[in-house]
Amino acid sequence: MEIKRDEKGFYVGNPSNKDAEITFVKKDEDTIDIDHTEVSENLQGQGVGGKLVQAVVDYARENNLNITATCPYAEKKLSRTDEYLDVFVG
Repeated sequence: MEIKRDEKGFYVGNPSNKDAEITFVKKDEDTIDIDHTEVSENLQGQGVGGKLVQAVVDYARENNLNITATCPYAEKKLSRTDEYLDVFVG
């Protein structure tokens, strides 16, 4: 499974027919907010949502950004994973 990047976030599948996606918006110079995560029914239960969160975390680290999350899934995943606390600011 290949995770791809576009202007809104990361996704799995084709740009016009995404099987899974996570989107974020820039809140300020140093912070992005994950506002949406969606995984299609055929990919659910395979850890795809977690891999998408990891992709955003990696992106944030590479770009010296912090992360907030208005998406409930991402907020839960980020707040419960100790390895993400260096970039997750709530």
